[in-house]
Amino acid sequence: MKLLSKLSKYKYILIAILLLGCAVRIFCLDSAPYGLNQDEASSGYEAYAVMTYGIDRNGYENPAHLMSWGSGQNMAYSWLCMPFIAMLGLTVTAIRLPMAIMGCISVYIFYCLFKELWDEKSALWAAFFFAIYPWHIMKSRWGLESNIFPDLVLWGCWLLILYLKKEKRAYLYLAVLVLSFSVYSYGTAYMFMPFFVAGTWLYMAVSRKISWKDFALSALLFFVTALPIIMFVVINIFDLPEMQLFGFSIPRMYQRRFTTVTGTDGGFVQGCIENLKSLWRILVNQGDGLSWNSLDKYGVCYLVFVPLIPLGIVLSAFYKKQYSFIMHWWAVCAVMVAAVTKVNVNRINIIFIPIAYYIAVSLIHIARWHKTINAVCIAGCFVLFTLFGKGYIQQNINTMRYHFYYSYGDAFTLAKSYDTEKVYVATDARYTLALFYDQTDPNVYLDTRVMT
Repeated sequence: MKLLSKLSKYKYILIAILLLGCAVRIFCLDSAPYGLNQDEASSGYEAYAVMTYGIDRNGYENPAHLMSWGSGQNMAYSWLCMPFIAMLGLTVTAIRLPMAIMGCISVYIFYCLFKELWDEKSALWAAFFFAIYPWHIMKSRWGLESNIFPDLVLWGCWLLILYLKKEKRAYLYLAVLVLSFSVYSYGTAYMFMPFFVAGTWLYMAVSRKISWKDFALSALLFFVTALPIIMFVVINIFDLPEMQLFGFSIPRMYQRRFTTVTGTDGGFVQGCIENLKSLWRILVNQGDGLSWNSLDKYGVCYLVFVPLIPLGIVLSAFYKKQYSFIMHWWAVCAVMVAAVTKVNVNRINIIFIPIAYYIAVSLIHIARWHKTINAVCIAGCFVLFTLFGKGYIQQNINTMRYHFYYSYGDAFTLAKSYDTEKVYVATDARYTLALFYDQTDPNVYLDTRVMT
């Protein structure tokens, strides 16, 4: 109580914002979305299999990247799930908690980033918007492994900005470790990260904010940390043999993931144009039609806030904040990735934190016009957030739970209780859910599976 009595009013507001942000990301995590997505089940089961038996379901020891269904699945989220599975068992809550906790931390990191670039009052507005940001709430509530990618980049950018402002090497090398770990989180990182790192390190060199020694050592650290995934990309582009590196298995996929995500069927240039058109439609219409990515009436960032995106870009250009280049370069690299990606909300998830940045910049300047306008903005955001929360619950009941096979776990548990030789599963219920709920020994699965 003595400690709380010394806090400023800004700190009380921050605590309230963080509590709100954490509550909407963690409350009823196992029932909204109700059920389990096949990708969640896959990541969770792989984490359980590697942790318990030392191999994934395709027999690879300590894989740097999962074979999964043949075109691959990212390993970083499975690593993060392991301690939660160890504590809670292989449950829906255990495999969603890492995503939810990362989402909660990101609300605070977004505040810290704005505090370094702008000021504390602006940072509170930014944190408030991020706490009620529809896209970030929805993606934090289920365990799609690729959705940790933007959070990791956010953390890395904040550490880089701390390094630039405080000139402490520890922040630089922590940023390198976080950013290099992010390449294990999603395939779009293979395109995003080389451009982002090259541009950011060049910016630091031109600004004389990094010595040649630190430049070289940080680049080397990034390369060594990311080397297993770099070799994974090389092996799968050039059809090279599988290998072991630093104790990791580096598999060759049955199908190249790089050709499954790029939308270049009609030629590279035409494909890029079509992908950018798809990105434009998602930003304007605020969704991709997938019930787990956005709500029709509210979109990824609330429909009424769409005009604030270009306004924030203009204001950011006018009010040039020191080191804000990192956020602008992030946005540019995200658009570059979108140009070579078959776009939907989760495939281009890397763009939605820069969008939050520009919306927050707009809200900050609008709220500064007058105290009354500030109060109206706060009230308006609360109304939107409340309506969004109601809509999310309704969409979970009406739509999402069917896509997440909401009754599968109960049906599977009941079927297992019968004394019968075989259990038949409908074709639209993914087999990864059976592995998850059965907690099948991967050695048994490998010995008995029949692949077509």
